[in-house]
Amino acid sequence: MVACSIAAVPEAATTAVSLRSQKPKLLLICRPNPVVFPTSGRTLPTSYTIDTKNQLVTSRLWGAVTEDEVHEHNRRLRTDPDFVPSYRQLVDLTGITEIKVGTNLINETSLDQFFAPGTRRAFVASDDAAFGMARMFALRAEGLGQVIEVFRDPGKARDWLGI
Repeated sequence: MVACSIAAVPEAATTAVSLRSQKPKLLLICRPNPVVFPTSGRTLPTSYTIDTKNQLVTSRLWGAVTEDEVHEHNRRLRTDPDFVPSYRQLVDLTGITEIKVGTNLINETSLDQFFAPGTRRAFVASDDAAFGMARMFALRAEGLGQVIEVFRDPGKARDWLGI
């Protein structure tokens, strides 16, 4: 699910480009609908969808991601009745603005796998820090039979997954 809104572009942001148009300048902003914890009302900057037809789990993380949020995402996904451990996974890390996750969590989660060994999983990261953390996770998880590749290009990740 995606939530979109339309916002007026500030005049200062449009001075560099002259379109010679009297039409108002608008910007379409789309973000995934956040998941809200029912008990606390706190917004979680992670989401996932399970596409049973294509046997694909798509996870997204954005904003400042903390260890608690990673744990909660994994807990929700692994207990979701639609989750099948042999489904491929595409993880979008391109929206992360701050990583509040330490190497201990990377080690812990890489050893706590709930995807079946041999299942293809692709992580997409545009930022060097997110790319490095994803690569560290992938290397540690390989010892458990996980097949994880980290990409900068979403198209190459999709091609590798066969979607």
